[in-house]
Amino acid sequence: MTQALIPIKSSNLYDRDFFLWTEETINHLQAGDFTQIDINNLIEEIDSLGKAQKNSLKGQIRALIEHIIKRCYVDMPLEYNGWERTIRNIRPEIEDLIETSPSLQNDYSIILDTVYQQCLKKLRPEYKTTKFPETWQFSRSLDDLLNLDFWE
Repeated sequence: MTQALIPIKSSNLYDRDFFLWTEETINHLQAGDFTQIDINNLIEEIDSLGKAQKNSLKGQIRALIEHIIKRCYVDMPLEYNGWERTIRNIRPEIEDLIETSPSLQNDYSIILDTVYQQCLKKLRPEYKTTKFPETWQFSRSLDDLLNLDFWE
């Protein structure tokens, strides 16, 4: 049985129709009509955009480090090519994020250790016989992370 969509009973456009809210907000901003702008929700949305970019960077770095760890420490030569391909695919994604928002690279040094520990937590149960170092053993430079093949 399909239920009909129940309309939201709110006087706030943001709650009723987010897309329309964005269009109207843009129109008010472009017209310089700042008195009509829903400031609280605009602040919330801008804040969430910044958080989304940070989370995206963290997720991409986590995926990159996970594959570098596997390539360096897991003795499965048949998998090396796939792990290296994934590494090559992730690196430009990170570069694109940083090109769009260069200040994101400031977060790299803050998140590196946390991301490495998250990777260990994921990989240890999958590769029980592999001994992974407790800490990141390679250069802490973002440039090196994006360019060096640490396994060579």
